[in-house]
Amino acid sequence: MHRLFTRIRWRLVAWTMLIVGSILLLLGASIYFAVSSTLMDQVDRHLMDASGQAMPALFGPSHGRGNPDETIGGRGGYRGGIFYLHFDASGQVVANPQQVTTTDISWPIPSTATPTFATITVNGDPVRALGLRAPDGDILIVGQNLQPEQTALQILLLILLGGGGLGLLLSLGGAWFLAGRALRPIQRAFQRQQEFVADASHELRTPLTVLRSATDLLNRTRSTPLEENAELFDDVRSEIARMQHLTEDLLTLARSDRGELELMTAPLQLADLARDVVRRTLLLAEAKSVELSCSAAATPIVEADPDRLQQVLVVLIDNAIKHTPRGGTVNLRVSQHGANALLDIADSGTGISAEHLPRIFDRFYRADGARSEGGTGLGLAIAKMLVEAHGGSLAVRSVLGSGTQVTVALPSIPTALPRFLSGHSKVHAPESRQHRPLTATKRG
Repeated sequence: MHRLFTRIRWRLVAWTMLIVGSILLLLGASIYFAVSSTLMDQVDRHLMDASGQAMPALFGPSHGRGNPDETIGGRGGYRGGIFYLHFDASGQVVANPQQVTTTDISWPIPSTATPTFATITVNGDPVRALGLRAPDGDILIVGQNLQPEQTALQILLLILLGGGGLGLLLSLGGAWFLAGRALRPIQRAFQRQQEFVADASHELRTPLTVLRSATDLLNRTRSTPLEENAELFDDVRSEIARMQHLTEDLLTLARSDRGELELMTAPLQLADLARDVVRRTLLLAEAKSVELSCSAAATPIVEADPDRLQQVLVVLIDNAIKHTPRGGTVNLRVSQHGANALLDIADSGTGISAEHLPRIFDRFYRADGARSEGGTGLGLAIAKMLVEAHGGSLAVRSVLGSGTQVTVALPSIPTALPRFLSGHSKVHAPESRQHRPLTATKRG
């Protein structure tokens, strides 16, 4: 993996861990404090119930002096659990059934009849204490040892810490995996961009080298008449045309990627368009002694941009001619299949091997030997992009040594032939053209 993407991946993992860790921390703290509050509420309710039972025993049926040893425990000494204390109005101990140490302890002494709760330490143990004031001014203290609750909270804290740590560890692995999956398409796009730049540089380097060599030679022969350098001028013009064609192709793809390329659509007869393109490319076929023909099994009508659709057919026919040996054939056939109009370009050429088929529509991708034909490797990519922009599809079937068939499928118009098209060979009606933004672009 590129070091840039490794750093980005670690940053994504770090941000993910920070967010997940914060969530786990907040969730764990919320659970801990909720459980702690619930336990304290239960202890407080238990103390209230215990105070209601202890009041008659300590203060008598009418808040008088009772015998606490008979009803709320003997004098065995406080060993945890619940204890009771009875103070008079002056703060002197009246009853201490559990023999609790009362010195140096801040008891919750209520100033009114409202119960007062406090967490204190008695004999080294945490205790939850309740203070109640009787009508005669005496005070009842009921306390409960909090050691079981604190033990439960400690166990809960260990579970939360252990679970949180395990969750963070699993989140680390998941974040690393997901970050890698998320960056994979970006890596591929970055790699394709690097390949695109490298291939474009390669394509531009050759004509620039030729131009530099030609101009250097012209510079050394400034005094020579122009007629003697006609071949050099032809080379310069040829390379300039090649660079112009490459630049136009790159501009078309760039506009498509940005969604800025528009289609000028109009109803057109697909068979007439096909015949017109074949007529204009006959010279290319004759130059290679290839038989080029056109047949129509139907006359479908499609809503398309004639110029762009002609560009597609020229690219496909030119590509078929280039890869068909002398004496071979290339046939363009127009047909109708359901709701789709079909354009089949079949040749008897060398075919395409299975390893190259998946990538023939990639930008600048060419099989071995194609570079010698002088192409830029952008034609098929542009053709596929334009076909998909019309809502159609482009498919290739080929067997090495047995020729290639390219099929363009376009949605046809399920209506009668428009009046302005009937009886004429003209492939489009300029007055009916409509602007339509190019929304379908080639991916990959």
